[in-house]
Amino acid sequence: MAASKNLQIVLVTPETTLLNEPVDSIRLPMFDGQLGIYPMRSPAVGRLGAGELRLVQGGTTRSYYIDGGFVQVKGPVVSVLTNRAVTAESLSTKAVEDELQAAKVRVAKTDDEFAAKAAELAKARKRLALAKRGK
Repeated sequence: MAASKNLQIVLVTPETTLLNEPVDSIRLPMFDGQLGIYPMRSPAVGRLGAGELRLVQGGTTRSYYIDGGFVQVKGPVVSVLTNRAVTAESLSTKAVEDELQAAKVRVAKTDDEFAAKAAELAKARKRLALAKRGK
């Protein structure tokens, strides 16, 4: 059986399938770090974190912000199921800075509210970094 030179990325949100195309490599934000995927990767299933999904195809790199979900690697097909996926270019630096500021001033009164605020701040910071790099 011949080895595939490419991976097939299938990026799915609750609304639509955003991508279904070949790529050379993929980098994903996992809940506990980063995962790089290249052709011939052994099968895997994992929980995604929030951050940059980076796709490389023929020397061109594209980035998306994804917000959690799951990834499955099965043969050359990499299925990414996430609640939110937006291109880095579509992230507005100003809008993300405003979201970050709003999260900073929100007052947390309980442990759950504090944890939610911390998660929101972390996600906003990741979106802001990606927005600045995407411009």
